[in-house]
Amino acid sequence: MKKALTAGLLSAFIAPGSGHFYLKHKRSALVFFGLAVISLMLLLMQIYQVAQVIALEIQNGTLPLDVGVISAEITHQTQTTMANANELLYGFLLCWLVALLDSIRLGLKQDKQDALTTNTAGH
Repeated sequence: MKKALTAGLLSAFIAPGSGHFYLKHKRSALVFFGLAVISLMLLLMQIYQVAQVIALEIQNGTLPLDVGVISAEITHQTQTTMANANELLYGFLLCWLVALLDSIRLGLKQDKQDALTTNTAGH
């Protein structure tokens, strides 16, 4: 299998940066993986904050144990508290896409170098 295809598949289905790691570009791999982890952690922290607020309201008795009321409160809290969640999600997806495309680019470059090396060694 060509390096470009393998790197692209790793980046697409494992994690951002895994294709770079396969291609021995460890610094780029760490950058892409780090950015993805940070954006996911920030997104999960916001979700956790919403869950904490709702749990406290249920515990304090200000929010009744009614599925419809709790569902409405979840919708309300997510709309007000998680205003920048979309930016974090888009940032994560953009990081993944850039990592995917860059790993394919680097893989193609290495495939071309391997082909040149093979052709020169064969002659």
